[in-house]
Amino acid sequence: MLAFYVEVLGLRVISDATATPAMSACFGAAPDGFRIIRLEARNGDRLKLVAPHGVPLEGQAPGAWVFGRAGLAYLTFIVAGIEDVVARLRRHNIPLVTPAPVPVRPGFVALFVHDPEGNAVEFVEYENLASYRPPAHRPPL
Repeated sequence: MLAFYVEVLGLRVISDATATPAMSACFGAAPDGFRIIRLEARNGDRLKLVAPHGVPLEGQAPGAWVFGRAGLAYLTFIVAGIEDVVARLRRHNIPLVTPAPVPVRPGFVALFVHDPEGNAVEFVEYENLASYRPPAHRPPL
């Protein structure tokens, strides 16, 4: 997972920490502790990879459809130059869900892949990003 997000997608490691079993169990995260790696994208978005110690819980493998499994959570990366992303994924032999980015509607293309643990990862490009995500003028959560 770490290699996929750092080497393939280009995120950088911000921190790499371990939670003890006592601390982890105290707040109900995992009984045997865990490792947490914080990653950051170029625009400042953060992603956390968590690996529980002990026997991992089995997940459901991805099926033929991206939205076809229970408990689905997926990441979306808004990119400029989706063809560059496709080239990078192909260089790293990451299978694409569709052969190429799909024009979902005028000015918007999307592409799905699966990360090494089967999570759906979506890449989208907007011709006019402000029409999708206008600047926010509200306090952070």
